Amino acid sequence: MPSGDPSLDNLLFEKNLGLLKNHTSGPVDLSEELPKKVTLLNSKSGLPTAEYENILLHSKYDPEKEGFDFAKNIKPGSRLCLYGFGLGYHLAPLLEKVGSTGFLLVIELNKDILVTALKLKDHSQLFKSNCFKLIYGNEEARVSNEISREMEKLSESGSDNLEVLFHSPSFKCFPKKFPALKNALEILLMERTFPAVFGGLEQANYSLNEIKIKESRGINSLKNIHSGKPGIVVSAGPSLDTALPYLKYIQNDFLITCVDTAFPVLLQAGIQPEYVFSLDPQSESALYFVDYKNGSTKLIFTATANHDVLKNFPGECFVVYKEGHIFSQPQELEQKGVTQAGGSVSCLGLDALIQFGCNPVFLVGQDCALTDNRYYSKSTRFNQLLVSNISESRQLDQLHQAKFNEKTPVKIKNTYGLDLLTDQVMYSYLRNLEQIAKQNKNTQIFNLCSRGAAIEGVNPLNSISELKRWLV
Repeated sequence: MPSGDPSLDNLLFEKNLGLLKNHTSGPVDLSEELPKKVTLLNSKSGLPTAEYENILLHSKYDPEKEGFDFAKNIKPGSRLCLYGFGLGYHLAPLLEKVGSTGFLLVIELNKDILVTALKLKDHSQLFKSNCFKLIYGNEEARVSNEISREMEKLSESGSDNLEVLFHSPSFKCFPKKFPALKNALEILLMERTFPAVFGGLEQANYSLNEIKIKESRGINSLKNIHSGKPGIVVSAGPSLDTALPYLKYIQNDFLITCVDTAFPVLLQAGIQPEYVFSLDPQSESALYFVDYKNGSTKLIFTATANHDVLKNFPGECFVVYKEGHIFSQPQELEQKGVTQAGGSVSCLGLDALIQFGCNPVFLVGQDCALTDNRYYSKSTRFNQLLVSNISESRQLDQLHQAKFNEKTPVKIKNTYGLDLLTDQVMYSYLRNLEQIAKQNKNTQIFNLCSRGAAIEGVNPLNSISELKRWLV
């Protein structure tokens, strides 16, 4: 708690603020007055804690111990990007954990929390470290650019030691005047949470898949096997409906591949894709393969893909590891091959065709948005399940819209430059596609017949007839 002597409290604030200015790139315009939205509390250990608009920032029992627990799994040399200064109890333990070879980048955009932290606790040791930096500011564009620059610096020597952390109470107090940045950080939080949500499921699948993984060749064995041939990755977005009737007429001239959700759609349309991709660890993935008993399609699967898919697939299988895979040994990744796909099977498809040497690559059914009031092609299992729920009072597009309303919306531009809504999951896939395109600029990538999201580095083709120039 404050000392009770305003002059002493202000001296501590001024001391902290003077040192902090050496660790920020912009002005730190903080008032020394205790914010009205903050309620100070005494913890049972005697150390001060606080609430911000009824959100408890640190433990009421022992905030210092809570801070040490927050940092307990951090490895020496780690480069950390953390959202949430809080009152700072977790920062000194984090800095001690990363050591002189690591770095701690902290983002805190709530002025009231930062003021309170500087008044309540002496942060001299933290602010004297050369391994610490704070990003704070009032302008969203400037703050966003600074975060991008600093993240690039943290990533310069590779991603092995880079970790993104969130101090949850601080993130709940995120200022409303940074909507785009909040959305970007929520997506980052969501992607970081994916291993926590599916970790046990992925581990179980990996254990069940081990024999199949050892028996199967890796994606490395397919490097440049289709060099120079135009390739198509078929996904299950609404724009697939436009292109689907024409795909069977060009399948001899293009390498046709697809994601698992689109696999039964292509088979029903008389199209036998050369490859199908699967990475979801959930049991629903196996439903897309139930009716496939024989054929020439090859399966590209991630090591943690659903076990039932691999157990029942009748064709040749090739394994690929997701970048940063935690269950395997480094030599396994090097021998079999890796993908930058993250959690999106469409991204796996694009990355795989680039590894195959295909050029150009065409995306079909790749909308990354709620296009024409629909999530998926009308021929997909998802859409058919919705159809079975249609009543006279509820049309199909209303059901798709209701599904969309469960998500957090993100405003983007479509392929015609008009405003369009997507959700955070599809937005993260969109960014992953853009990252793959950026890292493979020698490969031409086109999005065919899509009125969905504009994808940076991917050129839209509005008509199937434009494929004529690549016909043999």
